[in-house]
Amino acid sequence: MIVPFRDRPIRDKVALLIVVAAIVGMGLTGGAVLAYDLITFRPRIVRDLGSQAEIIELNTIPALLFNDPDAAAENLGTLRSRPEVAAGYIFLPADSLFAAYDRDATTAPRRDPGRLIPGNRFGPARLVVTRTLSSEGRVLGYLTLEYDLPSLWTRLPQYGFMAAAVLLALFTASVLLSGTLTRAVSTPLRRLADAARQITATRDFRVRVPKQADDEIGELTKAFNEMLGTIETTQGALHRSEERLRLALEAAAMRTTEVPSVDALLEDVHQSDRDRVRRMIAQSLDAGQRFDVEFRAAMEGNAEKWLALRGHAARGEDGRPTELLGVLQDVTERHRLEVHLIQSQKMEAIGNLAGGIAHDFNNLLTAIIGYVRFVDRALPAGSPIRDDVAEIDSAARRAALLTSQLLSYARRQMVLPTPVDVNVAVTGLQPMLRRLLSEDIEIETALDPDVWLTRIDRGQFEQLIVNMAVNARDAMPHGGTLRLETGNTVLGEDDARRNPEMLAGEYAVLSIGDTGVGMTPEVVARVFEPFFTTKPIGQGTGLGLAMCYGIVKQADGHLTVSSERGRGSVFRVILPRLVDAEVRPPAPEGEGEVPPGDETVLFAEDDPAVREMSLRTLRGAGYEVIESDGGESAIAAARAHHAPIHLLVTDVVMPGMSGRELVEVLCRENPDLKVVFISGYTEDVIVRRGVTDERMPFLAKPFTPAQLAHMVRTALDGAVRPV
Repeated sequence: MIVPFRDRPIRDKVALLIVVAAIVGMGLTGGAVLAYDLITFRPRIVRDLGSQAEIIELNTIPALLFNDPDAAAENLGTLRSRPEVAAGYIFLPADSLFAAYDRDATTAPRRDPGRLIPGNRFGPARLVVTRTLSSEGRVLGYLTLEYDLPSLWTRLPQYGFMAAAVLLALFTASVLLSGTLTRAVSTPLRRLADAARQITATRDFRVRVPKQADDEIGELTKAFNEMLGTIETTQGALHRSEERLRLALEAAAMRTTEVPSVDALLEDVHQSDRDRVRRMIAQSLDAGQRFDVEFRAAMEGNAEKWLALRGHAARGEDGRPTELLGVLQDVTERHRLEVHLIQSQKMEAIGNLAGGIAHDFNNLLTAIIGYVRFVDRALPAGSPIRDDVAEIDSAARRAALLTSQLLSYARRQMVLPTPVDVNVAVTGLQPMLRRLLSEDIEIETALDPDVWLTRIDRGQFEQLIVNMAVNARDAMPHGGTLRLETGNTVLGEDDARRNPEMLAGEYAVLSIGDTGVGMTPEVVARVFEPFFTTKPIGQGTGLGLAMCYGIVKQADGHLTVSSERGRGSVFRVILPRLVDAEVRPPAPEGEGEVPPGDETVLFAEDDPAVREMSLRTLRGAGYEVIESDGGESAIAAARAHHAPIHLLVTDVVMPGMSGRELVEVLCRENPDLKVVFISGYTEDVIVRRGVTDERMPFLAKPFTPAQLAHMVRTALDGAVRPV
């Protein structure tokens, strides 16, 4: 295919131009040579032959003067050196031949009527030059020279050297011009083109083309590089802006989206949310406003993902929406946090409710339980009233347990956390669990011997295990397997992000699983809610798992559940690891006979019923008791008592001076004074200040007379001082 001239490379264009120039140059040279020959040939021949004639004329005149034909013939013989001269004749004035030279050796000269007429005569192929030979004005004769005129084609070869020189000059010029143009034009332009192609292929605007000269192409190269620099700067700023936008969108779990229609969007929306999403977007589009809608994405299985779509509609020339443009954000984590917040608010509400009644209610229960025990001890053996008293005591204990459960769920209960070995706790409870469970339920254990210690209230932890075992029993009405498994786990930062209430770290784990009926996802979502139960009316309060949840949370742990309908359930109790701690045996319950004593006890309690019951208990055990209804009166009574006071038993929260402040004052005056704190309150000052631990004697209300007496005896016999 013939490529048009304009589309050829510059090098080819230059080569073609040189060829055309050479052809034109050769034509012009040929024309010039022809014109030169035609214009200058005859004058040149006449001039040349005239010069020859003058030489012969000078040498022939003496021969004519002395009538010496031989000398004249010899003079004409010099023409042999000029092969183009055909003949030479010397005629006398009478037209007689005096001497002759004939190149072709003819015997006689050709007759020519005008041969004695001086001048130049051109014939078809010959030039005849006639000159007059004279001396001192006298004509001595005539000299005639005949010159053969070569044809044009025989004359042209003599111009071959000139033509070859011209061609060589043109070729040399073309080579030099081609090389110069290649270096000065083609190569720089080719580099520009290669750089442009490289940039198009790689999108790398850092490419630069070296500048070779300060000519127009050099200026073009400079402008090209400056353009690349500007684009590079602009692209760099654009890339940085895009990167910031990308990071911002990723940090916000966002991405841009283009949806061709509302129906296309609804394909990715959960079936339950489609009507709402369609209605909200339609309202926004009709009002010409941007839309802002949150919905659940259509997911497989039980997975749940919440998305927020914010944007507007792109409209065509007719004003109708053509597509939806906006930003799609994953708000699953936010919804999960909202659920946690609602759960926390529920706990706070129940905690406030429980805290509002716990103090006074526990004081009442303490008095009721104490006086019931007094009545029971006063009744004779076999008295029918003992059964009534036992029912009163049982009801009071159930009321105390209900209050304890409420406070446990709300994480407001007074606790005494101690180092606990999970394996020891599980092993110690197995006999009790065996009695609680029916015979068709098998207990399996898989205890990790290297399980880590944890820190939790021992009694609450055992209560948690029992409650979950009872729940598992109720979920296996036809028998099954209860599996208790212990182990260790390490939660990383990703786990902590998925569970904001958990911190990354090392944890001991107790898994309690059953092979029962299992739970639906709806039940699993509410399983830890207070008062939520699936049991028939009268068979459950709905506080069992809620209390377990509160116990674990109060120990800075986490309680999870996984369950499927018909495949049982697994609860995982995840508790923080406790390092470098010693596990002590549990303290005695404090029931049975009241231990006696004869020490002096200062008792500070603002509730009269609790105070009177406690005074009666301690005085009945042999102690000397100084009573007080508050902090100020206790200080006054201690200062008025001149004998040693061995023990202070004080309520934590009292009108005016708190129990903690009372302890600080009296311990400064009596450093050997021992202390027992009692309280039925929720978030006590003593707990907030971190005073209560396993070393500090503390008795939570409601308590029995025997428990009070055992705590007093333990405190007096111990070596712990308040800090």
